[in-house]
Amino acid sequence: MEVVVHHPSFKRLGLTPEQLRQQRWFTLFGERLLAPRLWQATPVALSGAMAAGLFTAWVPLPMHSLLAVVLALFFGLNLPLALLAVWFNNPATLPFMYLVAYETGCRLLGITPEHFHLIWSVRWFEQEAGRLLPPFLTGSLLLGLISALLGYLITLCAVRVWRYWIAR
Repeated sequence: MEVVVHHPSFKRLGLTPEQLRQQRWFTLFGERLLAPRLWQATPVALSGAMAAGLFTAWVPLPMHSLLAVVLALFFGLNLPLALLAVWFNNPATLPFMYLVAYETGCRLLGITPEHFHLIWSVRWFEQEAGRLLPPFLTGSLLLGLISALLGYLITLCAVRVWRYWIAR
């Protein structure tokens, strides 16, 4: 299968079909990841990829990149940008994102935010999940939707401005 990568910067980022084939998780999706529609640089494919990546970044589950790949496959979005946008959630931003998600959820649900000390254990999770998860998940969902919408609109405008600028 011949894959046409429409933008040379994807190759510089190491997001070529050859690089993907070397990833362990590639075996889950196989050659479907090399479909030309996942590598196109249309305004909708790029904007949708940004939205999918940013939404996925707020999902409080591990393996954000895997979820971004699934969304890109399902909706035919630009795979490299979806994977890059996920990194909005990274070790430096994660604690702040999740704290903001918890506080946002508390405000939406009319709950007073409580101070808590996070301990990475099953016992702690069992004791605190009922109290902390509803506002945290609510805030994560809302912030994910808002980030996705803003990311979509900003990327769409940026692509259109870029294309207009190039065409001049």
